[in-house]
This record gives sequence, C-alpha cells and structure tokens, in this order.
Amino acid sequence: MVLYDFLAPAYDPFLKPFYAPFRRRALDLLKIEAGASVLDLACGTGQNFPYLSTALGKRGTLVGVDISEGMLRKAQSVADNCAFSKTSLLHLNATQLSPSLLLEKNGLSQVDAVICTYGFTAMRNWEEAFDRSYALLKPGGIYLIHDIHAEERNAHVLAFELVTQTDLSRKSWAPLEKLSRDFHFEYIDPSSHIFAGRLFVATGIKPLSGPGR
Repeated sequence: MVLYDFLAPAYDPFLKPFYAPFRRRALDLLKIEAGASVLDLACGTGQNFPYLSTALGKRGTLVGVDISEGMLRKAQSVADNCAFSKTSLLHLNATQLSPSLLLEKNGLSQVDAVICTYGFTAMRNWEEAFDRSYALLKPGGIYLIHDIHAEERNAHVLAFELVTQTDLSRKSWAPLEKLSRDFHFEYIDPSSHIFAGRLFVATGIKPLSGPGR
C-alpha cells in the first residue's frame, strides 16, 4: 500500500508511544506457549514482535504478513533482534494467504495463533482476509484482534479515516464471535480523544470440530 510505504519511516516514532500500552494489554490475552507458531496479519513495522518473542522464546516461529514493502523492511530489522527460531516475513495481500503458501514458505500447514492488530480497519477486503487467516489456525488455536471501533460517525472519525485510509465502523470481531468458542471482547480504552474510536481486543478459540470458514 503506497500510503504505508510512505509512512513507514515515521510510523514508529510518531505512533508507537500512543499505542504501546494498549498493544501490550491486548497481547497479554494471547495465551501461547514457548515454541508455538504465530501468524501476525498486517504486521506493519513489527511492533508486536518483541512481545511475541518473550512468549514464544527461541523455539517459536513467526510468520509476518503485510501488503507494504516499506513497513516490512522496518519489521525485518525488528525480527532480526528477536529470539524466534524461525521468522518469515511475507510481502502480500492477506487475501492471498493459503495453506500451500504457508507450507512452502515456512514448512507449516497451520499455526497455533493468529493476531491482527490495527489491521482490519485498513484492509479493503477485510472479511476475506479474516477467512483466509482463520483457515490457517489450528483447531484449538487462538485468534486475537486488536483494533479501533467508532459507533458514531462524527467529524473526528471522518478526519481520522481520511488521513489513515481506514474504516472505523467495521465490527471486525463479528466473524470471530460467530465461529469461535470462549469468545471474549472488551474495550480497553474508554476515550476516543486520540484514536477517534475506542480501542478493543477480541479473542476466540477455534473449535476442535464443527463448521468453519
């Protein structure tokens, strides 16, 4: 995405201080064991990687996906300083994800966890991206979404969306709520002063059997 290629050099210095406390709180709900595999959808500059490194340890596997080559260049430098046993950063649209691609690039057919932080609000075909990534999650695995939602369409929201090319009206947790068990949702920032909408985190466990996308 051209916008995020352009923003990549300034993305961390400008935005990381605002989002870091909420990102940490959201990822605290990601219950994974050392040595697990994680797909970080719309991984951006890799701001999640240090938190994941602590949880996964040296035997863990990380697959980062982003449509912006500029953001991935930043993410690679972060990944190089983390303790994953294997890291693969894929430059592609999330709607292109498939089990065969994951197997080809990482030797995995499915992953133990999928996370998407501040991603679905910016994706053009976000529902398809969810479907594709959910299909790569192992039964019993956890899916985590951390993003922004605005219930009201006011001038603040419209200005934020115009600048960031996002859609804050999306209830991106809805497909996860429908498909998963032990679904959990919470708003983690009651104020919309900075973010235009409210920050939330949603998690769900993929059932061991039953219908899925």
